[in-house]
Amino acid sequence: MIVLGAVITADIVNSTAMGSKAAGELRSILEQLINANQAKFLSFYRGDSFQSYLVDPYPAYKLALRLRTAARIFENQLPDIKTDLKISIGIGSIETPVTQIKTAQGEAFLLSGRGLDELEKTGRRLIIRCGDEKVNTTLETISLFTDYLFDALTYKQAEVLQHLLNNRTQIETAKVLDKSQSTVNRHVQSLGWKQMEELLRLYNQSIQQTTPING
Repeated sequence: MIVLGAVITADIVNSTAMGSKAAGELRSILEQLINANQAKFLSFYRGDSFQSYLVDPYPAYKLALRLRTAARIFENQLPDIKTDLKISIGIGSIETPVTQIKTAQGEAFLLSGRGLDELEKTGRRLIIRCGDEKVNTTLETISLFTDYLFDALTYKQAEVLQHLLNNRTQIETAKVLDKSQSTVNRHVQSLGWKQMEELLRLYNQSIQQTTPING
């Protein structure tokens, strides 16, 4: 059966410098996060690259934000190593059922794989592609601005962002992190949460122009 979905192909930045134990811990965190967020994890391959897919493309961008945030939080365990992910999101057809990477078929897999190769060449960290070039103009803007926000993201901001992406309010986030509301609000402002919410809205609007909600 062919469905319209999204494929995330990603690579852990600086995985070799982390050491095998730390890299293994981060891989486990990422896999658990993928499986908990409407996605299906396939496997790691080619070192520390991995792939997952969603039969509904709408949650894909938010999942990418969650994955990069988790990587930045993990960075606190490795103070001398900058931890991040290179993520390519391909949006299009997926031929299901998908059992393994080497036999996976569909436009979304093709676009996602090509996107990761482009990231390797350009040094960027996020790219989003679909089959509609008009929509790709907006997706490119979303990708570039996301990289801009994450480039300056600190550990404390990432802690706050993790909870905001899980739909917690600032008050709830302050309680969970045992911080004052004013401290959390300061981090919310400095990490660019208002702008990130707008990017999430623009992403959903863009996908709506090209693909119907599955089901």
